[in-house]
Amino acid sequence: MGVTPTAYQQAVLSVPEAVNLALAGGRGGGKSYGALLVVLRHVEKHGARARPLLIRETHKALLEMEDTLAELLHAAYDGVRHNRGEHVFRLPNGAVVELGQLSEPSQYRKFQGRSFTLLVVEEFGALRDARRVELLRSNLRAPEGVPLRCIFTMNPGGVLHQLCQQRYMHEQAWHPYTLEGETWVTCPSTYLDNPHLDHADYERKLRAACSGDEALLKAWLSGDWAIARGAFFGDLVSPDAHMLPDDWITRKPKGWRSFVAMDFGMAAPSVAYFCVQPSEHVGRVAARSLVLLDELAVAEPADLNRGLQWPPGKLAEAITHRCVTLGIAKSGVCDDYRGLDDTLIGEFRRFGLFFQRPAKSRLSGWARMRELLQAARDQSGQPGLFVARRCRYWWQTVPYLPRDELRPEDVDTTAPDHGADACRYAVLHSQSRPVTTATHFVY
Repeated sequence: MGVTPTAYQQAVLSVPEAVNLALAGGRGGGKSYGALLVVLRHVEKHGARARPLLIRETHKALLEMEDTLAELLHAAYDGVRHNRGEHVFRLPNGAVVELGQLSEPSQYRKFQGRSFTLLVVEEFGALRDARRVELLRSNLRAPEGVPLRCIFTMNPGGVLHQLCQQRYMHEQAWHPYTLEGETWVTCPSTYLDNPHLDHADYERKLRAACSGDEALLKAWLSGDWAIARGAFFGDLVSPDAHMLPDDWITRKPKGWRSFVAMDFGMAAPSVAYFCVQPSEHVGRVAARSLVLLDELAVAEPADLNRGLQWPPGKLAEAITHRCVTLGIAKSGVCDDYRGLDDTLIGEFRRFGLFFQRPAKSRLSGWARMRELLQAARDQSGQPGLFVARRCRYWWQTVPYLPRDELRPEDVDTTAPDHGADACRYAVLHSQSRPVTTATHFVY
């Protein structure tokens, strides 16, 4: 049929059919076409029993993938029937290939209750919500003898950057590993693996698309998932500058200000930080700096954007225990929540935790947070922002948060921004004067 896979695509095709694939790396490496070649082999081998489903997030991207797949299938078969309105290909051997969009939760209904034998998710890292893919994976069912399989293509950056890095990029490339009971292989590539590209010209195009963002350019060229791309805080956050060891202090010294800052969620994670502000310089930490000493992050380990739906009483018990252990005041700031018998702040008050609503100014909060990160990085002697190593959710999410594409001065709120929001509340609260009147807000 005249299709010659590249060396990278041939390596992808050589992975056993029962193994899931994470096609990850820089841009232009031939990952998408490699996934389509796997689809072609699947329908050829399994014929009428094959029901692949290919997913893209946006309609424009879906049509682009559909056109490429049409060329490939028409080159391989005579008599392919293509329904563009339904995005369905029916092949002469009885196989059916379908494409779909998954930008909104309601779009899953189209696939609910149906069975597919192969799931390909193109640009998995750009999806807004990984849970929609998990729903689709529940549709993988096949006759005996047809192995079920998932193939995810992904580039560094995007909403699910950290999730992709955490799940698929910590293992040795091209070696099988187990993830949630299934076998996966991560298959990295870069534009240099694609002999069909003019490499110099492609690099120039990527550089132009990055608009001077060197971190993002490096990620796209090298496929390096360890960097924070052109993230909102990516140019500022550094473990060397901002991370404190877990034994920096084990309990708040007398005279230091302390409080709790929390972003509450049910379906989304609840994240609380136990904060101190030293009254004097402590090593590289300037007086009045904000230190996130510890963290309570109620999130799914495999999905940093999904909460565990802890009720207020369970959260209050965990927060109180941590406050007592660390010597932190049982007061601070928490975004309120209605829909309970009382407001969230009212519920917490019943458990001996005394919170007030945080300042909600997003843009000024981010600006002040960046100022504190800059001061800590520059060792200017001015108050900075420091985060203990044990605040794992912060380190897993905040350095990688993407910008809002339409409002670049804000973070993308569809990304796992819950730790960043709690940190922003802490930053703004740390600038306020401690309450000394006859209230419950004692520092």
